[in-house]
Amino acid sequence: MATRDENLATVRRVREELTGLLDGMDYCLDWKDGAGSDADPWCAREVLYHLVDTPEGGIGSVIADVLNGSLEEVTILPDANNMTPERMAADINEALAGPLAILQTAEDAITNAVDGDFEERTAMAHLPHRGIHEPRTAQSFIDGLERHWGEHLNQLRAIREALGM
Repeated sequence: MATRDENLATVRRVREELTGLLDGMDYCLDWKDGAGSDADPWCAREVLYHLVDTPEGGIGSVIADVLNGSLEEVTILPDANNMTPERMAADINEALAGPLAILQTAEDAITNAVDGDFEERTAMAHLPHRGIHEPRTAQSFIDGLERHWGEHLNQLRAIREALGM
């Protein structure tokens, strides 16, 4: 079982990686591999807004609401990039503000929790596109943040590498 300090370190590490990977990418938020790779079709902007809205309201709010006992169930719809015309016009600071706010919400909630809360507090998770309906602990949502965001950090890393950054 992870402790509060370990969970805080996870969220902080994700934030550091995210901001580091986006450093200097302001001119290429919408760049996609010219080869049109089916394996990784998203640009950095699409990755950022996917993280903002998966799950709806952001994983930070889910973690906070599970830890404070106000969330009984959550539906997670994966694989959407959640783009709108307003989001397409956002600069890098505006695009990055959402993910950073989500991570701050998670960090604040974890800071206010005690170690036992991570395994004792639960909510029902519904992933209808994957046929999953199961109770999950606050810890599993934190682990999910680390796994899910880690996968998308790898996407951003690949974009940087393809750009020669």
